Amino acid sequence: MIFIIGGAYQGKLTYAQQHFAEEYVIMNQYQLVVKEALKKGLNPLEEAKRLLEQQDKLVIISDEMGCGIVPTDIFERQYREASGRVNCYLAGQAEQVIRVICGIGSRIA
Repeated sequence: MIFIIGGAYQGKLTYAQQHFAEEYVIMNQYQLVVKEALKKGLNPLEEAKRLLEQQDKLVIISDEMGCGIVPTDIFERQYREASGRVNCYLAGQAEQVIRVICGIGSRIA
């Protein structure tokens, strides 16, 4: 699995399509999968583990959410925390971790 992280609208999907589309299935905006799991009362970390068991040739793209203002809404804070924890897990499981800023990818792990 390849994990691509970066801020919103930084060109993560375009980067993934240019570099990995032929070999990998691309999952964009994984942070929204985390949000939906929370809304359904599921554990987003367990859902991520299940996904990796089912699919190995995968590029997972997620927005980096920890650099902004902390939300006042309790669900939004829980979502932000869960997203960060899942991103940490995915980064630890990935063959490569790539951070994309302004469309430029840098391998960080």
